[in-house]
Amino acid sequence: MHPLQERFESAEQDCQRYLDLLEQERDALTRQDMAMLEPLLAQKRSLADALVVHDQAIRHYCQTHNISQDQLAAHIEQAGDPQLQQGYQQFLEALANCKQANDRNARLVHHSQHSTRTMLDLLRNQGEPGSGIYDQLGNRSRSGITRNLSKA
Repeated sequence: MHPLQERFESAEQDCQRYLDLLEQERDALTRQDMAMLEPLLAQKRSLADALVVHDQAIRHYCQTHNISQDQLAAHIEQAGDPQLQQGYQQFLEALANCKQANDRNARLVHHSQHSTRTMLDLLRNQGEPGSGIYDQLGNRSRSGITRNLSKA
């Protein structure tokens, strides 16, 4: 068995577990279930650390065999081991799925933050055409904006 075979299998399994957490995170974000997000973040952190360990091991393999990471696919193909090639492809697919799900969740977080910011602005009377008429205490603003009766 090729030394990278086990690494790819283990990394692919960790990617799948990470992807499952990302799906749970998406559900929690959609439901705005903040209590569910905290434990998910801790679990994601530990899996992200495991993925970093896999990355370091793959980098170490490349360094010891004097190949760049760009040449890794060609190196694996030259090994002529179909299981190794399949494991590498499954690992790459799992990584791509994780990136896609992570990007999706980042967009959900960004959208949620934007919506919250908009709601806060509305509550503060900002973003409305009449903003600046009243200050934070509800008193008429002294911002120097006056209306000419002929333009009112």
